[in-house]
Amino acid sequence: MNYFKNFRLFLIPLVFLTTKCQFSNFYPDPDDQGLSRFTSRGYNVASTYINERPYRNTGSYYPLLQKDSTGSTIDTLQFKWQLYPNDPVFIQPAYRNISFTMPVPQSFNKTSLLAFNRQRFLNSEAVTLEDSTGKMITGTATLYFVSVNEAILSDQKYIQLSGLFDGNIGDSVFIKKGRFDFEINESSLNF
Repeated sequence: MNYFKNFRLFLIPLVFLTTKCQFSNFYPDPDDQGLSRFTSRGYNVASTYINERPYRNTGSYYPLLQKDSTGSTIDTLQFKWQLYPNDPVFIQPAYRNISFTMPVPQSFNKTSLLAFNRQRFLNSEAVTLEDSTGKMITGTATLYFVSVNEAILSDQKYIQLSGLFDGNIGDSVFIKKGRFDFEINESSLNF
């Protein structure tokens, strides 16, 4: 009997630590508890409202930032991350991930990405949501890269990206108050 009591005492902190670590960089905005604070520190966190429901990325998944070749003079830059409901009542996610695609020249490189610093792209970028069934729905978004800069940590180079976004897909899906703060290892970039 004592064995089970000791096991429970061990298991409870373990469960707490593993669930707490998953969202370790999510610090609620004091003015809007559904969103993370807006930071520019490479916390690898993003949050937004989709149809008034709060979503965030999970701490163990990093964003995808890649250039896709189209075979013409214009390529596509894809910026994508997973979504997870940020509401204890709303556990079943309606959407799995969000991605933004931007047309970029074939010559797009790291210097081009760093030039996104303080750039705003108004209602001109494609935003795609993947719903829980795997269906993709696409609309338009505004992206504002508040900060894009290079950082060196432990002899490795990183790109730190932070910004804001809003968008809509038709007149039924509304993405509001979006914010992101990511740190991406330069060795993972394909440009």
